[in-house]
Amino acid sequence: MRKPLNHALALALLTGSCAWAQSSTVPAAFQSTYGELQASIGSFQATVSASWNGKSSNVLWSSEVLAANANNGLPVLNNSANALAQINMYKAMGARAVTVNMAFPIVTQDYYTFNGDPQDYASMVAFYANLATQIHQLGLKMIVEAALVYPGLSGMNVAAYYASLTDAQFIAERANNALTIAQQVGPDYINLNSEPDTDLINSGGKTNEYGSASGYVAMNRANISTLRSAGVKTPLGVGIGSWLHGNSGGAGAWVAALVSIPGLSFFDIHVYPVIDNFLQYLITYTSQAQAAGLPVGIAQTWVNKESAAEWAAQSPSQTDVYARNAYSFWTPIDQAYLTSLVDFANWKGLLYISPFWTQCFYAYLDYEQVSSLTPAQVQTMQYAAAATALGAHQTSITALTYSNLIQGTPPATTVSAASFATGDLAPDSMVTIFGSNLSTGTASAQSLPLPITLENTTATIEDSSGNQQPISFIFVSAGQVNAAIPPGLAAGGAVITISSKGTVVAESDVTLATVAPAIFTANQNGKGVPIAVVTTAQPDGSQSTVDTFQGNAVGSYTPAPINLGGPGDSSALVLYGTGIRGRSSLANVTVTFGTVTLPVQYAGPCDPAQFVAFDQVNVALPQSLAGAGQVTVTLTVDGVAAPAATLDFE
Repeated sequence: MRKPLNHALALALLTGSCAWAQSSTVPAAFQSTYGELQASIGSFQATVSASWNGKSSNVLWSSEVLAANANNGLPVLNNSANALAQINMYKAMGARAVTVNMAFPIVTQDYYTFNGDPQDYASMVAFYANLATQIHQLGLKMIVEAALVYPGLSGMNVAAYYASLTDAQFIAERANNALTIAQQVGPDYINLNSEPDTDLINSGGKTNEYGSASGYVAMNRANISTLRSAGVKTPLGVGIGSWLHGNSGGAGAWVAALVSIPGLSFFDIHVYPVIDNFLQYLITYTSQAQAAGLPVGIAQTWVNKESAAEWAAQSPSQTDVYARNAYSFWTPIDQAYLTSLVDFANWKGLLYISPFWTQCFYAYLDYEQVSSLTPAQVQTMQYAAAATALGAHQTSITALTYSNLIQGTPPATTVSAASFATGDLAPDSMVTIFGSNLSTGTASAQSLPLPITLENTTATIEDSSGNQQPISFIFVSAGQVNAAIPPGLAAGGAVITISSKGTVVAESDVTLATVAPAIFTANQNGKGVPIAVVTTAQPDGSQSTVDTFQGNAVGSYTPAPINLGGPGDSSALVLYGTGIRGRSSLANVTVTFGTVTLPVQYAGPCDPAQFVAFDQVNVALPQSLAGAGQVTVTLTVDGVAAPAATLDFE
């Protein structure tokens, strides 16, 4: 629904204070880390921007389904509704795939026998098979990660199980887990491993499988051979973490060895630390794998909120680092990283990317309110807040950022605020912009000068010469913005960009012209009776002013009969509009009543001390119009005619 523009004479802005967006303050303890992360991401973005041609690639934009993560253990069986809710939300955001962790031994029969609950195997397989069906019914691809369940996180007795297996048994059971995934669940992609150093720890120290590039390659070669021999056609991937460069021999040697495995379909890289040169190594390893002819995906990634010194010292713990993700002051860092990551994926033509800590897509926590809690308590509280937000179909600004990035910026429609007609717009004129998610709230400007930030919403316009200027606001809401185009812009194509809380939420392509005349009408649709007044002066010097419309509600206004007075009286019509003040000369402005064209006495701004981008036109009314009845009124400025209005002369 359009926000009605009030009667022209009531458009004066009310006095009061403006509402300005407040940004989250970075606590002193994290300011250095914040700056370090910001600089690292900025350097990565600069490298990507310098190399990328700006064109989109056919990337499978994905997100982690945390509710279905195997590290939940047996409680995952109760998460069907939450998992489906997450999947539906990702689809609404524009995702083309979802990523599901089915780490070993989540669907391994021998594990459940070892654990004394063999009946749970069938339940677990059924859970994931049903989830795969739902994913595919939504038209999404399913990417499965099949590395190792973390001991201590799941409640599953995996540490003892891993220790019970010989190297040969461990490799064979890992293959069985993947075979069940391929044959009974049916995902579109299976990534077998991407963090050998992490799995070295999780496995209880199985150095023969994870302690060297040769052992890691041998295990994956054996697993892939088993799967291919069993007739599995599903694309299979392996990889490393982008941080592996410090390992013996360098990660480049690991990449070179892995890409030579027969039957390998793609290479996967997990990305978490972004300090130092980690993101530059991401570029290096991606290029290396692609040069070997393999597609590259990123199945897990987020920004670890730690400094280079903390990473080197391995302090604080990962639990502490992960808990930091919950704090809302990191939001700009998360937004910047997702932006650079999506640009990188488009540049390199990645197979897929999948952000991992997706609870941040729903909710963050105020650091000041939770700083006294333990990291585990913070994580629990964020998950609870995220579940509440998901249930209410609410997402964070980070989710909106990712959605806009993977879908492309949603278009908005900009029209004259007077006529609501598409077409040229004039600098220093009033416009209305229609779209979605334009603002997080509803508000009107309360005083002059008009604000350039209102309810966390900002906007800019860039003209054909590259001149970019802020746009000031009269009114903002989620679906509509009333604003003033700044003066001094060049004619030609221009782009209006609207941002909410720092994230671009809409763009509108417009064409600027010197003039784009339009008249405000009483019914707020650019048609019918104009918002105007007729002033009549009597010979004795007295004056009377009447509105040109009658009625009591927008949509029902009709032309009020205009009495031009008697002999000796003189009347003038004052029309209110926008897009008029750029006229070349007063002589080039006329008003036509039916077939009678008259020059005007004034055409320009309407009291700049009270109004912005609001124009008026004064024209003398001859007595010959008396009794003309309803006539069409057309304002023409420099040969450009405004949409016609209607007046009634009695």
